Amino acid sequence: MSTHPYIEHLRNVPLFSKLSDSELERIATVATELREHAGKTLLREGGSALEMFVVLDGELEVSREGKHVATLGPGAFAGELALLAHAPRSSSVTCTTDTTILHIDGRAFGPLLQDAPQIAVKMLPIVAQRAIDNAAHL
Repeated sequence: MSTHPYIEHLRNVPLFSKLSDSELERIATVATELREHAGKTLLREGGSALEMFVVLDGELEVSREGKHVATLGPGAFAGELALLAHAPRSSSVTCTTDTTILHIDGRAFGPLLQDAPQIAVKMLPIVAQRAIDNAAHL
């Protein structure tokens, strides 16, 4: 039985769906629940990649060059590509409603992946598909 309150949220996120309970537990330890108000920009296009987010409740808008790309709801995630690739953000992400998110700090996530590379390997197919989907929007 999982002990961390975020395990069930993470298990329902496609990016983490292939992870074991112990792997989810490790990710949960670097996650913090935040509540943000509508209009708050979480990620800015071209900005540094220091974190990623998982939507627990509410909606986020993804935009690129000021144009709507996607709407993200509960279970969706944002910021993983730039975080994993150590690249500038390819899009902006803004709360369109009051939103509850899990914030995953990249400064803790990077070392976690170094200690448990199997987590990154299990995430790779989802990340690769997201990169392909994003390229189609360019």
